[in-house]
Amino acid sequence: MVGGRRGGRARPRPGAVDPRPGPAGPVADQGHHRDAPGAPPDRRHLGAGPEPAGGGVNLTDRILAAAWREDLNGRRTGPAPAPEGPFNQLAYPDPPLDGAPEDDDPVKALEAVLGAPVPAHLAAELESARTGRALARHRAAARARRLAAVAARAGAPSLAHLIDTCKSDVDTTARLLETLATDGHQLHPCARTRLGWDRADLERYDLETPAPIPIRLVADRAGVLDRSGADFRTHPMLAGLDLPDPVVPVHPWQLEHRVLPAHADLFATGRLRLLDTTVPAWPTAAIRTLAGHRHPGFLKLALGIHITSTRRDISPATALLAPVLSAHLTALDAGGPHRLLPDLAGAWLPGRRDLTAIARAPLSAVVPAGTVCVPATALAARSPVTGVSLAAEYAHWHGDPGAWLRAYAALFVPPVLAEAAMGIGLEAHLQNSLAAMDGPTPVAAISRDLGGARLHLPTVPFDVALPPGSPVDAPSMDQVRAKVAYTLFQNHLAALAAALERDTGLDAAAFWADLADLVASLDLPRADRDCYLAPRLPTKALLSMRLAPGREIEAAVDNPLARP
Repeated sequence: MVGGRRGGRARPRPGAVDPRPGPAGPVADQGHHRDAPGAPPDRRHLGAGPEPAGGGVNLTDRILAAAWREDLNGRRTGPAPAPEGPFNQLAYPDPPLDGAPEDDDPVKALEAVLGAPVPAHLAAELESARTGRALARHRAAARARRLAAVAARAGAPSLAHLIDTCKSDVDTTARLLETLATDGHQLHPCARTRLGWDRADLERYDLETPAPIPIRLVADRAGVLDRSGADFRTHPMLAGLDLPDPVVPVHPWQLEHRVLPAHADLFATGRLRLLDTTVPAWPTAAIRTLAGHRHPGFLKLALGIHITSTRRDISPATALLAPVLSAHLTALDAGGPHRLLPDLAGAWLPGRRDLTAIARAPLSAVVPAGTVCVPATALAARSPVTGVSLAAEYAHWHGDPGAWLRAYAALFVPPVLAEAAMGIGLEAHLQNSLAAMDGPTPVAAISRDLGGARLHLPTVPFDVALPPGSPVDAPSMDQVRAKVAYTLFQNHLAALAAALERDTGLDAAAFWADLADLVASLDLPRADRDCYLAPRLPTKALLSMRLAPGREIEAAVDNPLARP
């Protein structure tokens, strides 16, 4: 076992993951995945014609890795089909961005695992992921060549060194680095699924788009929308615009395909008015969250397409809570190395999920002066300058990969676990995490997006009212701990440790042992330490949950943090 649990890999407990409906578990109970519909909102595909050259796509490996990790149909028996790392994660080689497309059929691979046909909805999701990822990797390869040329002209030996010269605009630098994460969620077979978009939509609105997206503004002339937090008109991205009435920003695709058809009466009667003014912005790795082009900041917008596991509309409850929770959590983080990028405003049409938006602060509001801000997704991605991960570039520059990763982990682990002990489970996976870098040294941790957080109300140190049935409401502390253990350890730190093991020869087992010592040394409740250092942890069974949409399924995985 590569970098796995000390003392050898524990055998699976009896009872493999069953893709049929099962009971909820603390990890699987994630609202935005739990509520995923079985039927996609739209089955349009990319259209006829060959895949673009340079796709290099192989979802089969992702399917097999997920089946192994989840012990789907008892798959996790005998020798592993690829090198096995912590949390039973398999390390299949990544195809190069400009490699030839592969012939593997992920649907056939999954049928071989199941011994049965793949449900039609999942077959459509996998086809969308396959073709979408091919297009994305083709476009990313061209961008990578341009970025490598920029580094060569600047005389930068690595992308990390090039980034260090870009401290004057942390928001633009971070936004550009988001595009390195071409393959998306590293544990999800459907990371590039975009059901509802055709080829033209992908080219215009997906992460690799070459031009900013014109966000539309809808004026609320009759007070039909509800709001939370600040007025959107005060957000930096809307600075200088003449907006007499309150507004809500809307994704242009959402406006055309969801909002105008569903709410024609509100526009016909003048209660809502579509303005000619647009706000240029770029998609981040979250796709529905866009970063400002002319002015910094972020807008998270309802987007009624199926991405990874669910349709990405935004509930009114999420928009209501975002500024409220941000204010409470910002106060808790005051003065420490961990900062929350706060949500400032929310707006929604009551009773609907399709006309909802959240405004988020710019990174420059929380990043220490004189540093650059690097998304964790970019750290795990390969640099177009050196061919190794961006994390490896920083670790080589630092001089000691193990010390670099320990310093990085020390910025996230103590504060995130401390907040979990207070009943606050942050969704601290790669996509929601960024690091402020001073040269090669990580100096501050930034977390963003509270939509997937969990709160145990009897434990949190502030008063907050949650709407009935809110997925943020954790029935017990088990759900809070599981949220943190999955997102921070299994998703975030496992990806970086694997990249450094591959690219620098990091002793991953030693890293996990040191991290276990750090967790054991923290002033945490005994139940928290016992959870994080247990021999096995629950993991989200992402593939199994797509086989049985709407159900909550989890699997037990070996924990490299386990104490002997």
